[in-house]
Amino acid sequence: MRYFICDAVYPMKYLSCGNLISKQGFLHQKRNIDSHVLIMVNEGHLYLSQGGVKYELGPKTYIFLKANEEHFGYQASTGRLSYYWVHFETPSTIEDLTSKNLYNKLFTGEALPFKNNLYIMPESGKAGLTQKVSVLFNQLLDLSRQEMLYTRQIIDYALSLLIMEISQEFIDLYNNRTQKISPNVAHVMEWIKANYYKQISIFELAGELGYNPDYLSSLFKKTTKITLTQFINQVRIENSKALLTNFNISIKETAYSCGFLDEKYFMKTFKKIVGMTPSQYKMAFTKRKIN
Repeated sequence: MRYFICDAVYPMKYLSCGNLISKQGFLHQKRNIDSHVLIMVNEGHLYLSQGGVKYELGPKTYIFLKANEEHFGYQASTGRLSYYWVHFETPSTIEDLTSKNLYNKLFTGEALPFKNNLYIMPESGKAGLTQKVSVLFNQLLDLSRQEMLYTRQIIDYALSLLIMEISQEFIDLYNNRTQKISPNVAHVMEWIKANYYKQISIFELAGELGYNPDYLSSLFKKTTKITLTQFINQVRIENSKALLTNFNISIKETAYSCGFLDEKYFMKTFKKIVGMTPSQYKMAFTKRKIN
């Protein structure tokens, strides 16, 4: 696996994007172009080769095609195929790293700290359960279709946010591995992050993901050192902090939006995790913004 990285101080430069849909037998042309390409499959399978490596891309799987490097379809798709694509240029020279070189360049210690001023583009990967990558790709497409209404800078930043989300998902996956979190537990954590605003019971969570409730609770506690309930609350509180900085949303609305049915329980949990009440947090943010 290769990883393409570059400086993230400046935004990516958007060139063009679209959504390819084929009913049957799509075969990607052989080409060598002077821009980078990000492709994410929505439906069906796309077969692409780059750098001598063949990739079978299924739903929610993406690939970065490097500029000035030949890529081509090595097999035709069967059935319906749909994928998003975007052509772009990077703000600085792109580096091509192996897994070992990436570790040596970006990480010190077991998992942290991470140098946040870089875009990280795994040559191929799968978007997370939160579906943020899909949402951001959709947003980019919408902006590009209304290009006359928006400045090019807005579209550049929309593209940059998309690639930053892919970078963040890679970082999260990397940290799970270095902290020796099993794929099963990592899957549970990702599901909770995607569904924190819903009513979640341990029994229903286990059933949704195909686990025995007692086994899941025990495995999660053993791996993460906290209970499932504690993790669910941590995710909810972290998301509530973003809502509290919006002055038009009340504390009660914030609680309900983050999966808390009881406003008092939300305030108690918030203070326990953050060290201050939601009102105090909101006030502190207001003072920082004014100063």
